[in-house]
Amino acid sequence: MTAGSVTVPVGLLTAIPFQLRCATKAQPKRSLKNKKMKENQEPVGLPEAGKPTIYERIKEGLAVASQLVIASPLKLPLKLVAVAKYLALTLGVLEAVEGAAKDRREEDEG
Repeated sequence: MTAGSVTVPVGLLTAIPFQLRCATKAQPKRSLKNKKMKENQEPVGLPEAGKPTIYERIKEGLAVASQLVIASPLKLPLKLVAVAKYLALTLGVLEAVEGAAKDRREEDEG
C-alpha cells in the first residue's frame, strides 16, 4: 500500500491511530479546545516588583556562566574562554545601556 510516494506495509497501518490516518476529517475536539484556550487568555501584566523577569534571569545566568569559565582554574580551550570574555563584555555594555535608558525615563517623568 502506498501513501504519497512512501510505501507503507499493511501491518504498520493498524499501529497508526485512526485520527492520524484520516487527516481530512474534521476534528471537533480541536475547535472546542481552541474555544477554551481563547476564554482563558488573560493579558500579561508587568511582573511583580520583587520577581525577576525571564529576560533578567537568562541574562544573570549567562553572566554567571561567563564568569565561571573566565575564573576557572582548569585549562579550558582558548576559544571557549574568548567567547566567555566577549559574552561578559556584551552583558556589561547591555547593562550600561539599560541603566542609561532607565535614567532617561526617570528624568522625563520627573
